[in-house]
Amino acid sequence: MGVAAGRWALEQPVTESAWPIVYTRVHAAQRTGGPDSWLVRWDVDGYGAQSPTGGFWDVATNGFVDPQKWPKGRDGSPVAGVFKVAGWAAPGRGFYHPYDRLARQGHNEWPANNPQYVWTAQNTLTDFLVLVHRWLNCGNYLGC
Repeated sequence: MGVAAGRWALEQPVTESAWPIVYTRVHAAQRTGGPDSWLVRWDVDGYGAQSPTGGFWDVATNGFVDPQKWPKGRDGSPVAGVFKVAGWAAPGRGFYHPYDRLARQGHNEWPANNPQYVWTAQNTLTDFLVLVHRWLNCGNYLGC
């Protein structure tokens, strides 16, 4: 449904891809200086049993988008929190959210504090994509 509605699409960059790497292009609200979509590189290793991790990808450099160029959110908003790139072990390589496999490391309190975001075998990448799309299209998303 998200693909049909134009919210996101699977994409295959020329540079790379073999399972367990998956790319999606996620539509973003129009903001000054911001793109109309963001490419996300997902590592879905262990898919089903463990959650994915993902970050914004730059095809030109064949690497993660520089953390300073990540989307911005209004101060104190969930968008600013999830696109956080400072103060944690994997800045610019994952989303600072309980679903993200990298971000979850060292945050043993997250499952108890956020039970709705405990990854189970019933979750799919679509669950994460719904959130990324929401963050890139809400009033707290400021663009770059």
